[in-house]
Parts: sequence; C-alpha cells; structure tokens
Amino acid sequence: MVKFIIIALFLVPVVLKAQQPLTFTATDTITYRCYQKGEWEKLISTAKQAIGENIDYKRLRQRLGYAYFARADYYSSQLQYEKALAFDEYDPDTREYLYYCALNTGNLPYARILAEKLSPELRKKLGIEVVKPIDAIDLEYNYKSNNSQTRTNPTYLRAGLRTQLGYRIQLYQSVSNYQQKLDSVLTKQPEYFALLSWSVTSMFSLDAAYHYLNTSVNGYKIPENLVFAALSARINRFTLGAAGSILSSSTGNTSQVGILADITFPGKAGFYLKSSLTELVESGMSRTILSAVSRIRLNRRLCAEGSVTLGNLKNYNDNKALYVYNSVDPTTFRTGMTLFWLAGKNTTFFVNYTFDKKQIKNTLINYNQQSISGGIIWKL
Repeated sequence: MVKFIIIALFLVPVVLKAQQPLTFTATDTITYRCYQKGEWEKLISTAKQAIGENIDYKRLRQRLGYAYFARADYYSSQLQYEKALAFDEYDPDTREYLYYCALNTGNLPYARILAEKLSPELRKKLGIEVVKPIDAIDLEYNYKSNNSQTRTNPTYLRAGLRTQLGYRIQLYQSVSNYQQKLDSVLTKQPEYFALLSWSVTSMFSLDAAYHYLNTSVNGYKIPENLVFAALSARINRFTLGAAGSILSSSTGNTSQVGILADITFPGKAGFYLKSSLTELVESGMSRTILSAVSRIRLNRRLCAEGSVTLGNLKNYNDNKALYVYNSVDPTTFRTGMTLFWLAGKNTTFFVNYTFDKKQIKNTLINYNQQSISGGIIWKL
C-alpha cells in the first residue's frame, strides 16, 4: 500500500505539469527546439495543445506541417501548410512544401496550381514548365482467355500521351485497338480518346472527354461516338464527383450518369477506398452498376489495388470514359487486382489480373474470362 502511495505522489506532479497551459513564448521555444532536434512526436503534441488553447500563428503551423511531412503523412502536412498559408499567402516556404505535399499525394492538378505561384528560380530548379507537349506517356497490353468454344481470346493494345497546356489545363490522348473472333466472325475496334482536364480552383476540377470507337465486324463498320463530362471536388483526403456521358451509334444510344466518392485513410499504408454508383439508360430500360476500388501501399515502391464491379456492363464506360465495355457479350461481374511498382523517379510498371463473368448475347449461357494486363507509365 505504501508503495502505491509513493508512486501516486511521484506521478501527480508529472500529470499536473503536463496539464499546465502553454504560453506563446513556451510554445515557440519548445516547438522550435523539437524542430531542430527532429522530435516530431513532441512537436506535434505541443502544437496541438497550443492550438487548442488558441495559440496559433504561421511558424507554428509550418513546424507542425514539417513534422507531419517528415513522418510521410502528407495529407496532414498539407492541411497544416494550408493553415499557414492563411496567415501569409505569399510565404515561399509554405507554397513550396504544399507543392511537395500535392506531388506525394498524387494530386497533380493541385501541384500544377501551386507551381504557378512558386518563384521563377524554384520552378527552373524543379524543372517545371508552363507548357509541356510531352509530359508523360503510357503503354498497355492486355490478353484475355476464356472457356467458351465459340469465342477466341481477345487482345487489347493501347498507348497514351499527356500534354500540359498550362498550369491548370492538361490534355490526355490515347489510341488503342481491340480484336476478337465471335463465331468465326472477326471483330476489330480501333479507338481514339481525348480528355481535357481543367483545374477551376484548388478544390474543383472539370473534365470533358471524347471517345471514338470504329467497330468493324467482318469489314462492316459500326462507328460509335461517346461524349463525357465530370465535375469533382477534392478536399484533402476526400473527393466527391458526378459524371455523365452519352454513347451513340447506328444501333442506338446509351446514357450514363453516376456519382463517386473516395477517401484516403490516415496511416503510412495510405489505404484508399473509392466507390461509385452509376445508372445506365438504354432502349428505354435502366440498370444500375456498383463499383468499389481499394488500394494500399505495401512498401515505398510497391502498391496493390483491388476492384469489384457488379451489374450488367454492356456499353458501360469507366476511368473517365477511357475504357468502354461494348463487347457483344456483356460482362455481368468483374473483379481484379493491380500491382504498381515505382521502378524509378519517373517510371512506373503495372500488372493486372481480372476475372469476368460474361453472358453470350441473347442467351442465358455464361462463360468465364480471365485477363492479364501489363504496362508502363513514363513521366518525361
């Protein structure tokens, strides 16, 4: 009993000391010392306590932002640097680290907006150009295998090019070709895709796309045209968006509208979850598509992504209309996994496995299709 009393008497002063209110001078002294020594945990806890006691100023937010940045918590770091920017919107250090945060969270449009406000010397040092005709290229090859006796194994090849037209506008273009035999009938589909993205503000972005599909069945042409538009709002870890498109051909039109939401959870694993709800209207009939994507960082260079899509995907488009599922046999269920490997500073390789449950057109006969994709994304 005496032992517990002694321990309690020892702990009481420690607890009381920890609960003592901070002054501006104490806050500045402690956080600056922690910043110099790299004591990030103590800096964060002290800064949080000070802010809770209405002690708030630019340097405090900058130090707190840097502490999170040093721990690779780039979303929290971004939030703190944005608070610091509210005190001084012209501070070059704040703008620079906000730019790095945007890059590390994969928010290229925001990074480009921030780059516009960096000093000319820093932009030159970082190699940032206002207009860049060839900013990045990507290549993708896909081979599919199925257990149907009347369908051959399809192939798909695609190449893409991203162009920076300014700090807030970028253009992505892609050409591709799909090929398969159905009941000994050869189907080919060369495609062209163009996506124009405009960062209206640091929060809102607008996308507009056009996708041309020149379907050929034994030489008979069935061209299709797709127009797409989307508006999205991104607030730190959260994104909300709405999109709509119309696919038209000689056989009819398909309208598509949808909403999406995604979130990146705290933690070094960077766990990400995106879900979408889409409604398709075709020939006076409507159907619903549900999709979910999750991603997690396995290590500094390796990332894994899983996806599942439910519903009849006939004439459904995905990834801002880059992919259009208009094959004769509709997919009724899809799931897959992708691995991304950051091989170098500007080079990423990816490999994907996808499983599709498909249904032969105008029948109740189902068959399974598996596919393997591989590709590279190269930023110049």
